[in-house]
Amino acid sequence: MPLRVGFHVEGWDHLILRAYLAKLLELPEDDIDPDWIDAPGRGWEFVLQVIPSALKRFYGKCAQFAVVGVDNDGNVDLDAQGIGEDPKHARHDLHVGSINAECRWCQIDQIVRRVRPELNWLPEKPGTHWPVLIAVPVEAIEAWLLTSRALVQQQRALLRAEMQSRRNLKQQFYGRPAATSDDVQRVALPLVRSMDASHIESLKSHSRSFAMFAQQVECQAERILGPRDCWAPGDKGAEG
Repeated sequence: MPLRVGFHVEGWDHLILRAYLAKLLELPEDDIDPDWIDAPGRGWEFVLQVIPSALKRFYGKCAQFAVVGVDNDGNVDLDAQGIGEDPKHARHDLHVGSINAECRWCQIDQIVRRVRPELNWLPEKPGTHWPVLIAVPVEAIEAWLLTSRALVQQQRALLRAEMQSRRNLKQQFYGRPAATSDDVQRVALPLVRSMDASHIESLKSHSRSFAMFAQQVECQAERILGPRDCWAPGDKGAEG
């Protein structure tokens, strides 16, 4: 049976994350059955406000795991400015192990921790162990895509895309400041699907935010790929 995954992210990013997940889990993309929040809201506040209801929805629909995320949205080109951090858009990889109030990854993680005790109505799926992955591309998911393209096409000039501003990243990758569903289907997804295992490994080394996402997938892979937990033939919840 397909692997049901709940996505609470901005815009069409769930399509891109699904393609990357298929590579990380070494699964055909069609084996990932996505559910996502289809709501008019977009942006950081929308993501924060909807996390509790999104997680409860995905948990109740028996998603094997959930992905919550948003672009980091910094608009400072760190290379051009000669600095290592945008103080208004903290990068989680620079303070792993501590909490930064300006860090989007930290804020999402704190909400996820608060919601977990409320995910308790499925005995076969304890909320304390249910995988929730956090995806905060720096400074936008287009940095992952630009670096991926650089690796596939051997364009070394784009390997430091993660140091650029969000505005520049979107313009460079799509040729416009925001992506449509057609842009994602036509430009982003074929690129990710063309990547092999060596490209994915190289992407981890060139994008610290992608490496953090990949590490979460790897740490939870046994549970993610293990027995399904709810209401389908062969699942624990279907026994008896």
